[in-house]
Amino acid sequence: MNFNDMQALSFEIKNLHDKVEIYSKNKDYVYTDVYKSWIVEYNHLLDKYNALANLNITHMSFNTHDLSSTQKTVRNTTIEFFLNNLSNLIRKLESDIEANRLKMAEKKIAPHQMRKCFKLDISGCPINPQYQRNKIFIAMPFSAEYLDSYNYGIVPALNALGYEHYKADNEITNKDIMCKICQQIQACKMVIINISGLNPNVMLEQGLVYGLGKPVIIIKDKNTNAISDLGSIEYIEYSHAGDLRDKLLKALD
Repeated sequence: MNFNDMQALSFEIKNLHDKVEIYSKNKDYVYTDVYKSWIVEYNHLLDKYNALANLNITHMSFNTHDLSSTQKTVRNTTIEFFLNNLSNLIRKLESDIEANRLKMAEKKIAPHQMRKCFKLDISGCPINPQYQRNKIFIAMPFSAEYLDSYNYGIVPALNALGYEHYKADNEITNKDIMCKICQQIQACKMVIINISGLNPNVMLEQGLVYGLGKPVIIIKDKNTNAISDLGSIEYIEYSHAGDLRDKLLKALD
């Protein structure tokens, strides 16, 4: 369906609805000829909708039982039925327009980006991060306990292979920390997640990464017990920074 054509048709149908409603409220009677002209207009609009939506909704017909005993005017129940048909058609068309709008918005969202911002409850990411095919995001606890694994394990391996890397606490900004992390995860090619210590913030980042479908390498030290929910997922276990470096070089090569 053409989005603009649907919106234009919705406007035409609403105009007919308003015209019928105003006329019937301001007149004591709706004459037969007037009602017949409304049916002709309705069926013309219905033809447009059928063509746009590839449907075959039946035309509305004119029947003698729609008329009063004099046959010159239309029954009030007939006008109510007619307005109800128009209202139903408007709702159906608006539903189609909304579905089409969401489909168009979905197409504009790049594959590496969030479908919906979970903080602002809007479609897509307002920051619109650009994909960086050589960047790897590193998710790990902000703790001195794991600095050696980063400085002497992860960084040397990535530098040796020519990868850029990003760790959130290495960049001081006034951005919301979660937005900063989410932006960088969207932009990166791959993510290395250190689940050592089972830090809840790292677990949240891991959920975002899986939701975005990013390639992931999970690492953990030997002191951290494996999580049962990750039992079937491969991970790298290391005993010291040098061990981690060598295993990452092999995994990324």
